[in-house]
Amino acid sequence: MSSSFYKNTLGFFKKLSKDFLFSVLALIIYNGALQLVIYPGIKSVVGADAFGTVLYLISVVSIMGAGFGTAASYSRMIAKKDRTQENGDYNIFLLIVSVISIPVTAVALYVTNSLTPAMFALVLLLMVVTVFRYYADVQYRMDIRFRDYFLFFVAVTAGYLIGLFIYKHFGSWAWVLIIGEVLGLLFTFFSGKIFRSPYFKVSDSFKVNMKSLWLISASNLLAALILHSDRILIRLAVGDREVTVFYTASVIGKIVALLTTPINGIVISYLTNYKIKLDKKKFTLITGAALGVAVVGTFVCTLVSHIFVMLLHPDVYAEAKGLFLVANLGQLLYFISGSLMVVILAFTGEKLQLYINGIYTALFAVMVIPAAVMFGLNGVAWGLVIVSVIRFVVVYLIGIKDIEK
Repeated sequence: MSSSFYKNTLGFFKKLSKDFLFSVLALIIYNGALQLVIYPGIKSVVGADAFGTVLYLISVVSIMGAGFGTAASYSRMIAKKDRTQENGDYNIFLLIVSVISIPVTAVALYVTNSLTPAMFALVLLLMVVTVFRYYADVQYRMDIRFRDYFLFFVAVTAGYLIGLFIYKHFGSWAWVLIIGEVLGLLFTFFSGKIFRSPYFKVSDSFKVNMKSLWLISASNLLAALILHSDRILIRLAVGDREVTVFYTASVIGKIVALLTTPINGIVISYLTNYKIKLDKKKFTLITGAALGVAVVGTFVCTLVSHIFVMLLHPDVYAEAKGLFLVANLGQLLYFISGSLMVVILAFTGEKLQLYINGIYTALFAVMVIPAAVMFGLNGVAWGLVIVSVIRFVVVYLIGIKDIEK
């Protein structure tokens, strides 16, 4: 029995290591292509000032994707653990979100003075396929198929690169991203079952699943709004060019912090499939390790930012370099506290996550928005650090209180 136990344990950790490797590689390829090739490629065509508007619109699209698409993904993972679930539960939800996307697109374009029929159709299409693509990765999380998860992101990235290559023939930056999202959805259609019939058959837990979907969506929307605040708030309170400046100042921190996404995916996959136990001591060790990674990562990101921005964004380097340390710290603290929230989500339920992000949003409104108006980019950078530290502490205290002894 002892030999069998060690053999099973070794097999488990081998699989965990492979899943983590595939997941990290997927996000490195995806985010690396976006930050090193796609965004600089679009910026070289439209210019630094107009690129601020592009980033603003991409942020609105990403908020919808992260808010609703990721919510559908996480909700289905939780349902797999505790309830029944069918494709129809989530397809109906995503269709409702597609309808919601219509006024969201119109308002976003109106704010940027670019509301034309052609642009409306393109951004709406991008928003809808992005929401579906954010949801699509649940196919690989549910079955713990992280090799296919890797290929899924390769397909999306390949689509972006194809879109960038033929960008000038389409005449709009939106096509660059639309092609990538559509390729990702096609890959999921052929490799999985979540986009296959029966499309609208609902489960016995439909009402419970819908409640879960809207709760997690509300929480995710609050978090996504804060995550993309550096683009939306800065554009509204400061200006277009400043959006580009802050983006370049924090971009390395975003790239590194986004590598927590594979950790989040693996954590929720293993917690829901293997019913792993977590006690307070282990949670404290995880929290301490996460904080250490944030501190060390900030200094590394600051050094790399000098090289990266000088080479790829030399036109804004002088304006951005003073923000490197604080902007990167804010990004890493935000994402690491988000990872801890994913851990406690499996143990404390959906409502608690909404309460935490509600507190975070209130703090953001009280502290960061006034700081942006009064102190510009420095106010945004320091405000995000302060509210992210508070969020980190709140998540830890709640986790310690609610996780089993």
